[in-house]
Amino acid sequence: MKTFPVSLRKTEDVLNLVKIVNGFDYDVDLKSGSVIIDAKSLMGAIYMTGRKKLELVVHSSECDNLVHELAEYLCA
Repeated sequence: MKTFPVSLRKTEDVLNLVKIVNGFDYDVDLKSGSVIIDAKSLMGAIYMTGRKKLELVVHSSECDNLVHELAEYLCA
């Protein structure tokens, strides 16, 4: 499992993130505080839009391709 800080500022960001993560077989979650949702769920991801401390939790150790595709949303 790997965790990355992520920023979703607008609805278009959410749509792109959900589309990308749905292309991978492993589970991916969005976490903000104690709230955790499935990142493959559009409704759940929209709920998380704009949260200040948002993390992407990838349930795979081999996620380099996903990280590359999501680079514009990952915080440094």
